[in-house]
Amino acid sequence: MKGSELWSVIVFVASVILLTSLYGTNYFFQKTLNKELSHLTDLEKWADLSKICGDIQVIPNAEDNLSQTINTLNKQLQFAKNNDNHVDQVLRSNALLDKDTGVGNREFFNNRLEALLKEEDCQGAVYFIQFKDFDLVHTLYGEQQALTLLNNLIQTLKYRLKSLPNYFIARRDELELAIIVPDIFFNDAEKLADKLLKGMCSVVLPVGINKEEFIHIGVSYFSQAENSYQVMSEADMALRSAQLQGPSQWFMYDPGEVEHASAKGSLKWRTFLSHVIEKNAFVIFFQPVISSVDERILHHEILSKVRDSDGSLISARVFLPMAKKCGLIQQIDLLVFKQVCRLLTYDNNQSDHCSLNLSIESLLSDDFIQQFLKVLKDYPTIHEKLIIEISEYHLVNHLEQLQPSLTILHQLGIKLLADKVGQYVVSAQYLTVCPIQSIKLHRSIVLNIHRKTENQIFIQSLKAISDVQNVEMYALGVESIDEWQTLKRLGVNGGQGHFFTEPVAQVAKAIHLP
Repeated sequence: MKGSELWSVIVFVASVILLTSLYGTNYFFQKTLNKELSHLTDLEKWADLSKICGDIQVIPNAEDNLSQTINTLNKQLQFAKNNDNHVDQVLRSNALLDKDTGVGNREFFNNRLEALLKEEDCQGAVYFIQFKDFDLVHTLYGEQQALTLLNNLIQTLKYRLKSLPNYFIARRDELELAIIVPDIFFNDAEKLADKLLKGMCSVVLPVGINKEEFIHIGVSYFSQAENSYQVMSEADMALRSAQLQGPSQWFMYDPGEVEHASAKGSLKWRTFLSHVIEKNAFVIFFQPVISSVDERILHHEILSKVRDSDGSLISARVFLPMAKKCGLIQQIDLLVFKQVCRLLTYDNNQSDHCSLNLSIESLLSDDFIQQFLKVLKDYPTIHEKLIIEISEYHLVNHLEQLQPSLTILHQLGIKLLADKVGQYVVSAQYLTVCPIQSIKLHRSIVLNIHRKTENQIFIQSLKAISDVQNVEMYALGVESIDEWQTLKRLGVNGGQGHFFTEPVAQVAKAIHLP
């Protein structure tokens, strides 16, 4: 082998040895580097996975300090989140739930109603339910018994509401529950009110609690985006109307009967009515009672209204329940009575008898009776023209307490009329012990009387009793010729309603009398 060739072989072998040595070292170095940085690769994969999942994941096979620290911090974070959720739930429950019953509280109710009213084309009904003697249950039997009764009533409500797709129930205060029922029609809202009342009336009450007057429901129906204040004000007004009638019942105004301008809260009602009393701004109406024999006017019923700030007239059906709640009903009764006395004295042409409704609160008040008698002394010719109307229900349920007042009125020559006869199922025994000269059938008995055999039988039975006692019978709410002809055939002595005439306003005289 030549020298040059040998040298080439040596260089080649040396190059191979050197490259082999360098490759081995690099491989060893890469292997070591990969091993040392494997936890960083795992962290990179963990970060990508957490990003994809949208939540922090656990690092698998966390052997290095950094991965273990991240996993520990993640566990602490999850614990804190769960604990915060629990605290948040507790805080929200305490803020929005009644602690004694578990239903919503006043704030819960307000929030749900306001949210519902903001929805497009919203409609529904709000029910205010009040328990008259719930505080008496608490006094007689203790807090636990009272809460047990309240929870039984709530469970009864829930059972009656279970067929509805959606509803909200809340405890607005100690004596009052509230229900919101979205997306219900007016007729269904009425049916539901009847269903709720019957259900709660079936709950057994403790001994000593008057079941007949325990539950009252006020309903406000809304079919457009009103504000919550208006809806709640109307529900409250309806509740007071139900309470004013006496026995357990529900009440809902007809659509449009309570205009937005007159749907006021208690404070605004007190301010408004106090101003009306101060200004004596009552408008007097007369509606005649027509004889069934010769269609002459037997007497006029006096109806009162007040003028709202926008000039519209508010009927007694709307403002009297709120006057009772505000403690102003006796003042109003007295002022209207004085105004009637002035009107009958001022108008010599007004020779007919006039009937005037007085509240049970006024008739049971010695102070009111004394003021009533004092006014009569100033108008000595009024006695023989006056007829005082008293609700049959109150006449029956407060007969003993009313006897002194009724006796005084009778002795003065003032005639007495039992009003709203037949609205409730009560005994007619009062006709034999009270100096009642006439009775007036409730409009529910009169409505479509020509098609209701049971109501005709009721009138015939009552007519037999009233004839024996020489008591006249009138019918309220006569709207059609069919009703009037049927009533005459049944022996009713007179009728009142829009079939004969609208109430005649005495506006100018009522406001400008001396």
